[in-house]
Amino acid sequence: MENASVFSEKFDLLINGNVRIVQLEAGEKNEDESPSREGWIPPNPDKKSCSYCRVEFTDNQTQRDHYKLDWHRYNLKNSLLLKPPVTEEEFNEKSGNDDLSSISGSDSEKEDTLDTYATAQGKIFLKSESNKVFSLYKCLLFDKKQEVTEALLLERLKACSSSNNQWTILMLGGGHFAGAVFKDNQPILHKTFHCYTVRAGQGGSQSSRDSKSGGGQPKSAGASLRRYNEQALVQHVKSIVEAWRKEIEASSLIIYRASGPYNRSVLFGGSVPVLDKYNDKLRTIPFSTRRATFTEVKRVHQLLSSATIYESLECATSKFSQQVSPEAESKRNKVRASCINRAKSRETVERALPTEHLKDDSDLEFETDPNDKSELITEDLDVSLEDLQAFGDSLTPEQRKKAKRKKPKKSKAKKSREQEEAVRKELFDVIAGGNVEQLEKLLEDHRVGFVEDERDKASYDFINRVVDDESNTLMHVAAMREQVAMLGFLLEKGANPCMKNKNQQTAYTCTQSKDIREFLKQFAKENPDKHNYNKAQIPINALTNEEIAEKKKASRKIKKEKEKVKRKENDIKKKEDEEKERFLKLSDREKRALAAERRIISQSGKVTKRCFLCAADIGGKVPFEYMENLFCSIDCLKAHRLQRPVLL
Repeated sequence: MENASVFSEKFDLLINGNVRIVQLEAGEKNEDESPSREGWIPPNPDKKSCSYCRVEFTDNQTQRDHYKLDWHRYNLKNSLLLKPPVTEEEFNEKSGNDDLSSISGSDSEKEDTLDTYATAQGKIFLKSESNKVFSLYKCLLFDKKQEVTEALLLERLKACSSSNNQWTILMLGGGHFAGAVFKDNQPILHKTFHCYTVRAGQGGSQSSRDSKSGGGQPKSAGASLRRYNEQALVQHVKSIVEAWRKEIEASSLIIYRASGPYNRSVLFGGSVPVLDKYNDKLRTIPFSTRRATFTEVKRVHQLLSSATIYESLECATSKFSQQVSPEAESKRNKVRASCINRAKSRETVERALPTEHLKDDSDLEFETDPNDKSELITEDLDVSLEDLQAFGDSLTPEQRKKAKRKKPKKSKAKKSREQEEAVRKELFDVIAGGNVEQLEKLLEDHRVGFVEDERDKASYDFINRVVDDESNTLMHVAAMREQVAMLGFLLEKGANPCMKNKNQQTAYTCTQSKDIREFLKQFAKENPDKHNYNKAQIPINALTNEEIAEKKKASRKIKKEKEKVKRKENDIKKKEDEEKERFLKLSDREKRALAAERRIISQSGKVTKRCFLCAADIGGKVPFEYMENLFCSIDCLKAHRLQRPVLL
């Protein structure tokens, strides 16, 4: 077996011979050696007949019954496989010898032939007079809709190998485009580009997603970019094809791959499509491909332009018989369903047979020697069952305890944690209940386990112990539970009021009880040097009752003085208002007379002047005046003139 290019000399030699379509199995009659179904003419054209089985019928019922026979279905299948029909006697002989393949279904895996693989791989197998077999892809010679005939095959083979050696290959998918024009295995034009039209990890074009969502299209930046790139992709493909139009029209084949409705619409959609879908030169790539790149385009051209040559039909058949058929491959790769299909029979699983028992030394002791003529003596014995008792447990209680499953031993760390939790719980209950005597007893018991020098430190650690997960000490618990007596006992034994819990609260700030806070304040006054009360957040500058009374008395005195000054100011203001009101009631002549009188009476030379309109004090100021009337501002002057117009 060897590979050769479609345009090589070996291929030309093969097609110059008597080329014909390969039959399913070697040794069968060729298509031209047996008459075809169309060539058979019934002896009596007026009667009913079956052209597949070549028999005639007397009535319609007989014809209908014939179509239900296995013999008819067998000949029908043979006609599809280009095999000659068999007579009813030959069929009965084959069925009697169990020499028939499946009639109504598909062939089994062992009966796969070249025709099966040719259909699966999209190829066609041909044979020359020298019995050499070669295969090539069927799409190079025929369209999908065309029927394969020997005359058309010879014509297409000659045209494919000699008339025009120029092909155009276009690949489009996932926003990737790759195209090239090949002439004699050399690319004379090629172009690749990529547009972001498919969302990563999800697949599908943006236009198909928009059509499914109706009018609620996503308005994200990525969606807008993909819509724009889809339009740009169509424009790029159109511009490339228009630039290559002359070379594409000169090509004998236009091979393309455009999977999906969107990619096909790029090539064949629109008012002016890029390619004419009714063009006889169009062919689809008959095998799976990878991403559209120039390297992939060259690989596709190499596979399509190559023919595989076999030395004989048996060599080709044996080569493909070693491969797994597409149906078997699909069955093997089929994922087992989660539920059991009980309509199908269960698979037979071959299991190993039991092995022969191997004899050991103990068995050899009981083997009998074939030469030994000694006889076996049997004797009947009476066995009494009166002494048998009911089933009883023979184990002692100690043995039964030992037989029980031993519980796993706890680690030392776990034991210590459990003991610590028990002590914490006990202390919490004692503090919350206000049991001072019980706490004192626990403290004494704790001190006993230490030597004399370490007892004070042990007492301090015990009194300031944390009893819960919030880092609350004994003092915190006593303050929150309002246990004044317990709090005094703890302070007496050396409890530190400066310790804080997780919320950064001391014993003074963790409670709102007035009694507890007053008790802590009193303790701070009585023991000012024992703790840092600023750190304990206890106010130490609290005043006594006498000091508080003196402070209140002083504040009342100051308040009285302020009220006296305020009353004095109010009296002065009241007098001023009364003076203003009395002055405003005077006429202008009285006002001038009053001013003159004050000038005469004044001994210090200071004259009190007021505005004739608003009575404001204008002493020491340059007044506005007209007709001997004095005003503090020009507005008062204008208002006065409007009230008292001058009559000429």
